[in-house]
Amino acid sequence: MKKLGKFIALATLLAMAAPAASAQGRKSLRINEVMVSNESSIVDDFGNRSAWIELHNPTAAAVDVSSIYLTDDPSNPTKYFVPRGDAATKIAKGQQLLFWADGNDNHGTLHLNFTLTPGQDNFIAIYDADGISLIDSVTVPASVGADCSYARTPDSGDTWQIRDDSDAASAVTPGGLNNVKGPNNKIANFEKMDKHGFAMAAMAMGIVFGALFVLCICFIMIRSLSRRNAKAAGSSDATLAPAPRPATDADAEVAAVIALALNQYLNAGVGNSRLTINHNPASAWSAKIMRELPRR
Repeated sequence: MKKLGKFIALATLLAMAAPAASAQGRKSLRINEVMVSNESSIVDDFGNRSAWIELHNPTAAAVDVSSIYLTDDPSNPTKYFVPRGDAATKIAKGQQLLFWADGNDNHGTLHLNFTLTPGQDNFIAIYDADGISLIDSVTVPASVGADCSYARTPDSGDTWQIRDDSDAASAVTPGGLNNVKGPNNKIANFEKMDKHGFAMAAMAMGIVFGALFVLCICFIMIRSLSRRNAKAAGSSDATLAPAPRPATDADAEVAAVIALALNQYLNAGVGNSRLTINHNPASAWSAKIMRELPRR
């Protein structure tokens, strides 16, 4: 009964902590990049080009942005409510989510009920589920031209810049990280200095042969140490070996008996595994009386 009570209490605490953790994650959300005038940039799931707002999750856990509010009017913080029950509202750790400011909220969860106006400043804000707590806001300046975006650098950072796709460092990155890495200058300089790759080949061969040399030295040292240990173990065994026992008269008698037995065996009438009997006419066994049959 006590275990059941502890389990219920733990489940209650977890249930109470889950909304708090989710709310804490939502408070870390940032407006990461905004495009007001979309003439030739990306299209939405209906094939239309419209303004878009990118949210970034800088935390180390997924954040569900359902129940938050997006607005372009500071006097109306609850202008668009992000509905619950859509898997698309979950932002993985370190990832982004695009909302389309096309004024067609009937197109889906990620389509807002307001639009952005090119050529003028546009205020954008996100509020927490209570409709009062401001999570983040930004005012996109009117100077941001068509197909240009207003983005944080780095992601969720404090610095904003206008991006116009003029180079890799200022690329427009809807749904992607703003920290676009340019070419590695060290690699580019090395490529200029070593156009045919001879220096790279020499370096690679030097590394390989250097590693082989080190392995050879290690092998020689291990073998030398093994031989030294084996020699030390042999001398130790010789020191511990018992002294030979001196010969006694009993040993001599045993040797004599063995020699006699061998002599008898070798001189026996056995040859080539056959029993032989030498014929001797003068023997008593060859007498006439022994050759005659007995009479009745």
